Amino acid sequence: MTLGVGADDRVAGGRSAERRRELVQAAAQVFVADGYANCGVADIVAALGVGHGTFYNYFTSKRDVLDAVVDHGFELIRERIVDDALGRSADLDEFFDRYRHIVDRLHELVRQEPELIRFVVFEAPSIDPVLIDRLLGVFGEFGDVAAEFLASGVRSGDLPGAVDLGVAGEAMGSILLASAVFPLHGPATAEDLAAPLVDFLRSGIAGPVAARP
Repeated sequence: MTLGVGADDRVAGGRSAERRRELVQAAAQVFVADGYANCGVADIVAALGVGHGTFYNYFTSKRDVLDAVVDHGFELIRERIVDDALGRSADLDEFFDRYRHIVDRLHELVRQEPELIRFVVFEAPSIDPVLIDRLLGVFGEFGDVAAEFLASGVRSGDLPGAVDLGVAGEAMGSILLASAVFPLHGPATAEDLAAPLVDFLRSGIAGPVAARP
């Protein structure tokens, strides 16, 4: 017999998930403000106004909550760049238009959460090199979708057969990563950033792009 989940259990589960999110957010704020090496669990719980016991109900250590902070940052990035619709584009024009919107969405995320993105892209990988592979894996997911669509372009004759699909997909993922990094170093606008990057990619993959009016 399967036991049902009562209303009280659902409420308790919701509160538990909310408390965990609050701890992750507090840890992210502390890591960003003070640097991972310069803070401890005491700083995280003080920022949230809870006791150590509450922290250890959810995490085993500062290193454990670091993974949760990085997961949060990576998920925000993934939500902006992993777009299955990209692979269903009707033609190259639609494909690169969707790509342009992905660059714009990522740029907007960096504008909204600059310190968090700076932390997960730069500081976190320096704490644990394994996180570099995880970061590249997020952008690699995008590259796989892009390469799959480009393969269909080669099959249809819209793209030259000499295109190295793996390299092209990796290049598109790498430029997305660059689009997350560039705004952290200056006030580039989405228009300044996206248009040249997309034109550069399209000219390299599909041929020269007509000059913009």
